[in-house]
Amino acid sequence: MVPGSLAVAEHFTLGPNCKYAILAIHNVRVDVPADLILQDGTRVVLETFPFALDDHWKDWLGTIQFNELQACNVFLVRTATEGWPEGHLPISGDEVSQRLQHEVGGLFAMLRMLGTIEYEGAFMLAGYVQDGKPTCKHFAKTERFNITRGCLPWLIKEEHLRAAVQLFKAYSALQQRFLNAERWRFGRGCNYLKTGLEQYYASDRLHGFVRALEALILPEPGKTERQFVSRCALFAGPRAAEDNIRTMLKEAYRMRCDIEHVHDWERSLQTYSVDDRENVALWRTRQMEALVCAANTRILLDTSIQQHFDSDAAIAAFWQKSEDEIRRVFGKICDITQLKIVRKYDGIGRAAASEWPAGWLDNLRREAKSA
Repeated sequence: MVPGSLAVAEHFTLGPNCKYAILAIHNVRVDVPADLILQDGTRVVLETFPFALDDHWKDWLGTIQFNELQACNVFLVRTATEGWPEGHLPISGDEVSQRLQHEVGGLFAMLRMLGTIEYEGAFMLAGYVQDGKPTCKHFAKTERFNITRGCLPWLIKEEHLRAAVQLFKAYSALQQRFLNAERWRFGRGCNYLKTGLEQYYASDRLHGFVRALEALILPEPGKTERQFVSRCALFAGPRAAEDNIRTMLKEAYRMRCDIEHVHDWERSLQTYSVDDRENVALWRTRQMEALVCAANTRILLDTSIQQHFDSDAAIAAFWQKSEDEIRRVFGKICDITQLKIVRKYDGIGRAAASEWPAGWLDNLRREAKSA
């Protein structure tokens, strides 16, 4: 928190009297129109910080953090002009201020579920504008979403930001139905996914992704491995590749169990050459990440599917349906066999350009005016 009131310079985006929350993202790859306004009112500001960073910011933050904040190239801005008693505009930490921070942070979290965001850090700022003069009352560096080694580069486009808004809206609506979040299995799975995406080490990431998948399949006691494989296989790819998919799922699950019991995560990969086991382990991790992100996205965006994950009883009933019906419900959301093993990496851990699929470079071409 900012000690006291931190006055900042007048600002071109915010209204004359409002509360605000800004997520400032450092060095992220985007391709969106300048000053894009999303369907929920979130403004996407490029390159220019939404208000002037005066010299006292450097004194307060220190040179390194100040330079990081000043170098941010994308800003997600949420504002509110009502919702507090008269005279309470300058009060921080109220329901409106917390909601704005939750909304902008939640949008970014949902965006991460859609693709691998590469960035150096992000900062949350919140405060108010009174008579055109903005004041910052809250500043914090956010928990970073990391990448899984061997991932492909990704370019954030307008369609991704709009999809993230839809995902967050759907998730928020579900949260309203389950006030006791600890008893909501799907919600716990989403938390495991978020925690997994924040981990630095691939073994910790895999552990979180498999837990999040277990939230969806509700395995019976003593049958976890078998049902993890058989149930996840129904939405992990086409029936024609099911044998291969089951092998991949079994390896991923056994790796997770070894991680849980603090064994070497490669212990179940002895059939592979010693030199290739780390590559296979990272491959399985990327596959589980893609699978659980695709499944959660499908559930959140389709209300007809959400009913099957409302409760443990609903989930148990869902997995009693025929395999054909379950496949129809999920649709073709993911094919983990299309994610290939990577053996060459660049300096920041992504797949080297020589490992990219044919045509992948076209996904990175910018079309809109971008940061």
